[in-house]
Amino acid sequence: MERNVIFTPDAPSDPESASQAIAYNGLLYTSGQLPIDPTTGQMLPRPLNPSFGGGDQAISDQTRQCLKNLNAICKAAGTDLSNAIKLTIYTPVLIKFGRVIDRVCLEFFTDVPPARTIIGVAVLEGNALVQIEAIVPLT
Repeated sequence: MERNVIFTPDAPSDPESASQAIAYNGLLYTSGQLPIDPTTGQMLPRPLNPSFGGGDQAISDQTRQCLKNLNAICKAAGTDLSNAIKLTIYTPVLIKFGRVIDRVCLEFFTDVPPARTIIGVAVLEGNALVQIEAIVPLT
C-alpha cells in the first residue's frame, strides 16, 4: 500500500521536518497542528500567564485555530474533520482548561465526537497553549 503525502497552503507547514498529513490504508494521519494562522504564519497570541485573566478566550481561540488547520488538511485529502475517529490534544494548561478545550471541540463535532486523549505537557513549540493531531477515515 502506498503512502500519499497531503499538503495544502491553507494550513501551516514545515516541509523540512514533517508532512502535514499522510494518507495510508484508508486513513489520514495528521501532524500535530499548532494555533498558527496560515495566512500570516503567526501563532495566535496568548496571555503571559493564562491562569490569570484572558486564559479561557486564548485557549478557545488557539484550539479553534488548530481545528481549522486540521480541517483544511482533511479537505485537501478529500475528507472532513467531522469524520475524525481520534484526536490527540497536547496542552501545558490541562488542569485549568481541559473543559474549555472540550467545549470548542464540540463546535466541530456536533454529531458523534471522536475518541480523544488530552495530554498535559510542560511546554509546546512557540509557547502555544494547545496542539492537536487527528486520525480521520478517508471518504
